[in-house]
Amino acid sequence: MIKKPVKLLKAAYAKYLRIPVAARAGLWFVFCTMLQKGIAFITVPIFTRIMPTAEYGLYSTYLSWYSILTVFCTLNMSTVIYVNDYTRADTRREKDAVAVPLLSLSSVITILLFVVYVIFQNPLTELTGMPPVLMYLLFAQILFEPPVLMWSAQQRFEYRYVKLVAVTIGIVLLNAVLGIIFVVLASSDEAVVRAVSIVLVQVIFGGIFYVYFWKRARKVFSVKGWGHALRVQLPLVPHNLSLTVLSSSDRIMISEMIGKAQAGFYSVAYSAGFVVNMLKSSIVDALKPWIYQKIKAKDYASIRKTVNVVIVGVMLISVIFTAFGPEIIMLMAPDEYSDAIYVIPPVAASSFFTFMFNIFSIVGMYFEKSNKIMIASVSGALLNIVLNLICIPLFGYVAAGYTTMAGYMFFSVAHYLIMRGICKKELGNVRIYDMKFLVLMGAIVIVLTVLFSFAYGNIFIRYGLVLVIIAAAFVKRKLFINTFKEIKKKKSPKQ
Repeated sequence: MIKKPVKLLKAAYAKYLRIPVAARAGLWFVFCTMLQKGIAFITVPIFTRIMPTAEYGLYSTYLSWYSILTVFCTLNMSTVIYVNDYTRADTRREKDAVAVPLLSLSSVITILLFVVYVIFQNPLTELTGMPPVLMYLLFAQILFEPPVLMWSAQQRFEYRYVKLVAVTIGIVLLNAVLGIIFVVLASSDEAVVRAVSIVLVQVIFGGIFYVYFWKRARKVFSVKGWGHALRVQLPLVPHNLSLTVLSSSDRIMISEMIGKAQAGFYSVAYSAGFVVNMLKSSIVDALKPWIYQKIKAKDYASIRKTVNVVIVGVMLISVIFTAFGPEIIMLMAPDEYSDAIYVIPPVAASSFFTFMFNIFSIVGMYFEKSNKIMIASVSGALLNIVLNLICIPLFGYVAAGYTTMAGYMFFSVAHYLIMRGICKKELGNVRIYDMKFLVLMGAIVIVLTVLFSFAYGNIFIRYGLVLVIIAAAFVKRKLFINTFKEIKKKKSPKQ
């Protein structure tokens, strides 16, 4: 009886080892992303129950300011410049030396901005709505984040997924466990205590990787390296900040305009959207190299066919998530958060339109049209802020979900127009995507978002709509399965 399962396990492991290392590493990297998002999602119901609503709202505001200030302090150097320089380096020694000049530049910028905060502490405290102790913790967390991100990027390039998985598990579990213990033991200031648990873990791992890189560095400071990094990364600040504003400004503006408790309500619904975002991100990560290969091969028909099927899947994920909004909020938070269900529909729809603009921007990134991408992103973020200023005081925190959805819809249109211009100039006006079908899917998402918002009061109508959607998906199941098999079997691009 025991031999048969053991034999099956051995056979499965042997089959796993036959998977190319790039594909195997890719699976584990997706697992790391899902683990980070999954733990964050799972712990939300815990923290909403052990933290007062105002404290949870303050903590969510802390996370929002962290996302925004990270763009300025680190310039997101672990993405474009580090990846480019690491790729161009020929020898192991050169690759190991890439990180430290970038880390030193990031540290200098972070420390300088911290000094600015200390000098103007009183007006900035009023602006951020956070006590100074939280801002001190925020800058400490930012200071120790880049080495972790650069080390993670290095592991991805080298396909060292075992180490990356181990470190990821260590970070997310320590963050969750220490956070729960610290908050439970705290008698007050739960938001500060929760931030302390996060910063402690970040300092430990960030410190380890700072030492790791410094031991391999030939130089800590490089005028040429710093100048090159600033030339590449500074133009991307508006783009990265715009994306952060769209995802974070809502909670800050709600907190300042109508209250921290309402920011907590909104944050719960927004956190619930992590599930959809996690699935969407995994799909985009799988599609991006595949679309790159197809553009290079000029196989645009395959792109249109595959993306049509995939976007139906993304639409279904968003709609099903919307349909079960009341049940999701019930699981994630106590009864006082029940009104947050009405934020679920626009949050889910925003994930759909995020996917839409991502597939358009893939074309822009392929042809390196970063300036145009920056203009579209900044315009979308400004639109979101203006709509928040108008709608939040009039309609409450739920309106912020719809303003975010409008922002991502604008992103989709703007990035489509950029893509069309690129196609006319670079590809002879070819149609990479079936826009009529994509617009149809977007219209369906909007209609069903509105329908489910009104159907939350009637469980029979809501579940009836769900059954119709599931039946339609079941009838077309083979089409989805065959499409994802087609994507999966493509070889990973060489690095």
